[in-house]
Amino acid sequence: MNIKNIRKEFPVTDECIFFDHARVAPLPERVRKVVTAFVDDATRFGTVHYENWILELERTRKNFTQLINADIDEVAFIKNTSEGISIVANGFDWQPGDNIVIPDIEFPANVYPWWNLKQRGVETRMAKSVEGRILFDDLVKHVDDRTRILSISSVECNSGFRNDLNRIGTFCKEKGILFIVDAIQSLGVLPMDVKRDHIDFLSADGHKWMLSVEGLGGFYISKEVVDKIRPVTMGWG
Repeated sequence: MNIKNIRKEFPVTDECIFFDHARVAPLPERVRKVVTAFVDDATRFGTVHYENWILELERTRKNFTQLINADIDEVAFIKNTSEGISIVANGFDWQPGDNIVIPDIEFPANVYPWWNLKQRGVETRMAKSVEGRILFDDLVKHVDDRTRILSISSVECNSGFRNDLNRIGTFCKEKGILFIVDAIQSLGVLPMDVKRDHIDFLSADGHKWMLSVEGLGGFYISKEVVDKIRPVTMGWG
């Protein structure tokens, strides 16, 4: 695919020079067509083609697994990054005195779910950043024998700093700490391998580099740790 064909996928290029994919990406033409086709189908036929929708849903789930190197039964759709992180925060069996370690420059999606656990006696420890960077030693020095989770962004929102997920994940694996990655700032533009990097949970909305509509994202939970999380929202669909 040449650059002219790529630009045709993005009508925004006819209007302006757009650099803000890391915030909210403009929709490509193929996404607009798929969304429009679904709305037209539901408008004209109701649920007559419901089974086709399910097939498309499963195809998209499979594509997501290939993006992060996961198995199909380890992934689910979520409405945003906060929801995925909250699934872990609210579903883990916390004990008073437990703690979580995060950098002090995380986006609110990776902060508020942990702060909310204060009422359950859980401490959120925030590692100090240096000029927008998170140094490995500054991060892990906050870990002790009551650290249950370390949560970090693959790429930091405000600085663009790319964290060394493999080094951090290996450390967490050795210490028996659950490792969570907020991948919204990199997924779709940088390689991601949850197995290689020992990632237990990954959460990402799709409206940045994955070029999705807002309100749709992907969540990963490793089969090795799924039993550690109690579902807090029950229902169907």
